[in-house]
Amino acid sequence: MNEFAILTAAEYSTRASVLIERQRFGQARSVLAEALASHPDDADLLYQSARVDYLTEDLQQALETVRHVLAIEPLHLDARYLLACIYDERKELPASEAVLLELLREYPEFGMLYARYAMLMYRTFHIDKAKALAREALRLAPEDELALIACAIGDLIEGDRKVPAATLSALIRKYPENADTARLLVVHLIGIGQYWAAKRIAVELLKSQPNSRENLELVVQLETLSHWTVLPLWPLNRWGVAATVVVFIATMVIFKLLGIFAPEHRSAFSNFMIAFMAYSWFYPPLLVRWLKRRAGL
Repeated sequence: MNEFAILTAAEYSTRASVLIERQRFGQARSVLAEALASHPDDADLLYQSARVDYLTEDLQQALETVRHVLAIEPLHLDARYLLACIYDERKELPASEAVLLELLREYPEFGMLYARYAMLMYRTFHIDKAKALAREALRLAPEDELALIACAIGDLIEGDRKVPAATLSALIRKYPENADTARLLVVHLIGIGQYWAAKRIAVELLKSQPNSRENLELVVQLETLSHWTVLPLWPLNRWGVAATVVVFIATMVIFKLLGIFAPEHRSAFSNFMIAFMAYSWFYPPLLVRWLKRRAGL
């Protein structure tokens, strides 16, 4: 007699869920195939099947299965939440947001929904909204891992150096879509001049994907931008052409004022500015070359 023959649909679902949590996806598929042969329209079994497809990156099949679940049981909470995750992974962000907003209206007490919405807002660079959602998620679910990660991201953006490395590792490794989230956040943090925070995320991204040349080059770029020897160039790196224009105008103004009030210092100031321009032009490329050689690029 088959060992699963006497199991109910709920027992099959529980067994599959345990296997999925242990990442034994092949065994979970076998259990679910047998279970669905006996219970082809059981919503929970179909949901577990969609979970396996989602976690093994078969997003199209996961989407089709979730839609089947919702055709059978339109209010299935877990399936709707998974639908939001699938849309997120497929980069269909407005669709993901619509599902999450609907769920939040129905279940305003569920911290995990706020945490997931916060992660979505980080991906779309609505940073203040994301941080507010993350705080609400943590208030409602203080032990929820995604809520803790969402708050940690906000702390990183604020420049908090006490964010544990383990939390950053979880950001990259725990959820399938967070490598993309991490890259988007790195781009955003570079844009606002938070090079140190961007570097911490990029380093964890490299640890999770150590064979990625792209990630290694990103770390080298951020090592260059955050290196202590280029701190005088931070305004130029942060604001680009606008900062260059301001520096040029300020230099001209100072040079003219020195000519009026302290002509004896004009030569020293001129030499200083020439040295600074030479440093800004020639030193960063040399630093990049050295860091790339050190990284084996």
